[in-house]
Amino acid sequence: MTTDILFINVPQISLVYPPAATSLLKGICEDHGFTARVLDFNLDLYTTCTDDSIKTELDQHFSLNDHDAELTKTTRDYLEQYYVKVISEILKLNPKWLGISVFTFQCQIFTKELLIRLKDQYKGKVIVGGAGLSTNGISAKQNDFGSFLLDNKLVDHYIRGEGERVIIDLLKGSTDLPGLDNDNFEQINELDKLPYPNYDDVIGLGYKYTTGTPQIPVTGSRGCVRKCSFCDIHTAWRKYRYRSGKNMAEEFIYHYEKYGVTNFWFTDSLINGAMASFREFCQELVNYYQINGLPDRTFNWGGQFIVRDRKSMPPRDFEMASRAGMNGVAMGVESLSESVRDHMKKGFNDDVLDYTLSEIHRNNMNCYFLMIVGYPSETLADFEQGLDKFREYKKYALDGTIYGVNLGTTASIDEGTPLYDDIHREGIDAQGYDWILPNNPDLDIMERIRRRIVMQEVLMDLGYKIWNGDSQLLKLKEAYGKIKNRKYKTKIKLQVPE
Repeated sequence: MTTDILFINVPQISLVYPPAATSLLKGICEDHGFTARVLDFNLDLYTTCTDDSIKTELDQHFSLNDHDAELTKTTRDYLEQYYVKVISEILKLNPKWLGISVFTFQCQIFTKELLIRLKDQYKGKVIVGGAGLSTNGISAKQNDFGSFLLDNKLVDHYIRGEGERVIIDLLKGSTDLPGLDNDNFEQINELDKLPYPNYDDVIGLGYKYTTGTPQIPVTGSRGCVRKCSFCDIHTAWRKYRYRSGKNMAEEFIYHYEKYGVTNFWFTDSLINGAMASFREFCQELVNYYQINGLPDRTFNWGGQFIVRDRKSMPPRDFEMASRAGMNGVAMGVESLSESVRDHMKKGFNDDVLDYTLSEIHRNNMNCYFLMIVGYPSETLADFEQGLDKFREYKKYALDGTIYGVNLGTTASIDEGTPLYDDIHREGIDAQGYDWILPNNPDLDIMERIRRRIVMQEVLMDLGYKIWNGDSQLLKLKEAYGKIKNRKYKTKIKLQVPE
């Protein structure tokens, strides 16, 4: 029987757990009576390749999105053979629709090259969606990649924004839809009514789970309750929406009883944005443990977590979260200088951060820090203050309360962020990593790179674990090369071969 729609994941995205989007769309399509499959070519490409040098070259080829980079003949031949394999599997299933998840700009090269090769062989319809439809992110005004694919007849449609309802209407034959081949997408307000994702096609695959056992992503909210200066999420999701705690707990229980999975990761921008829902969620899980004779912390879960003061998140909330299984939360600390955080509009001071870390430690949980080195307002004194604060927190690194730090690359000024808008209103041309601001002229790209390297070296000496540090420095090196040669102004090459 012909499948109504085949969803595929393509390189390059994380391999740590099954991507949420394709399995969510599969569940939604099936809930409306359509047949759907998911194939993960992103995972397959990297797990079937046994040559580490090819993997490294492909990783840089996709992640840096460098269309000018020359692959070695060995790697190019391997990739060409892989495109043949992908096309063969698509044609074998012969779906009526092919849906490609362009999760980020790092998926653009594979998507484009696959579609060029697929164009004259596949007779069904093709649709793409995801944040990668724009080279500069989901909040960028220019939908360059999605428009390019449509204009060159490589796809039949693209979907911007939330596609859960649009995909169903499209499969039913409608085409005049918000977000379909346009940027005027609408938000979904009633998230509790969405079906659960169906991970049947991918749950048994060999993802590189950080927990050592299968882990399922869950989305509990969309948007954010804060408005940090460097973040573009409010451009994409204008209103913060969240599921009820009961509904989220029921999804955990559903996947546990279906797949036996006990590890979960929230894909949200924050898991404790709506505290009433957060509390209900924790209580529902604890109730489930008690009713079924299970111990506390049967489930292990985490996600991005905002730092809250004692009044909005008192000690009892941490106690209940620990009992429910919260652990390994990612905290957007961004800077350990209060003045820098104030400019970022992070909404917490050092005392609140100290309180949060003490409660995480007291309740036998852990966290890791997300950081930005070289933020536009950061002075050398701010930077040194941050290093001193990391020295103060060394005890938490050594006992595992802070089990890692993600330093990122360095501050990027991106379209769709309040920071970008403020700077451009002053007539300053700043984009990405390429900027020097008149009120902080010493913080040029070389100084930011220096601080980024120094911070990694100091933290490693103190005993902190640095997440993806070396690969981030490689990306920063590549960015510096383009800035130095003024190649950053040139858009990626999107030409289709004759």
